[in-house]
Amino acid sequence: MHNRRTLLVTAAAAAALLSTPSWAAPDLSAFVNEVANEAITSLSKADPPDMARAAALKPILVKYFDMPGMAKHVLGAYWKKITPEQQEAFVGQFTNYIASVYGQRFKAYKGQKLEVKRVRDQGAMATVFTAVAEGSEDAGARVDWEINNGAQPLISDIRVEGLSLSDTHRQEFTSVLSQHNGDIGALMGILKNKSLVN
Repeated sequence: MHNRRTLLVTAAAAAALLSTPSWAAPDLSAFVNEVANEAITSLSKADPPDMARAAALKPILVKYFDMPGMAKHVLGAYWKKITPEQQEAFVGQFTNYIASVYGQRFKAYKGQKLEVKRVRDQGAMATVFTAVAEGSEDAGARVDWEINNGAQPLISDIRVEGLSLSDTHRQEFTSVLSQHNGDIGALMGILKNKSLVN
């Protein structure tokens, strides 16, 4: 299911999620700081690497990310074609899959620094613009965090150099579903086989 574009997005997004911001303004940038610090602390202690890191990342996704909203987005029009029970099951399997993908990507983390550039607060929605750099002379990759700005902020998407994590998976999943006549069970089976957590 992965292609070159997918790998670019997942690698850069993992670096962003697992980097410690070098500067944090109040509120939403502090929220991004909190997510990154908790991810680094939890995944650094995980052993053995892949399965334990996936297990450590899953509760962070549940706590800080709008996983139901992301799951609905990646299914697109197919979301309305499945039952509420199937929707709930897909959210769970999608969460396991994302935890597995990005948990494994932690091995690429080399202490990159994430710098908050600015925050665009539009009320219900906000974007925290950051850059992930290897060193002080590295301009870094642009990473934008889209956030549902409610009483409890939740990350709804991460964009790396303009490439959306959610949109990338949506294209993948749409392709799989079209090949299997819209069978959500087939897609969930593939995600389950690629997942390291239950």
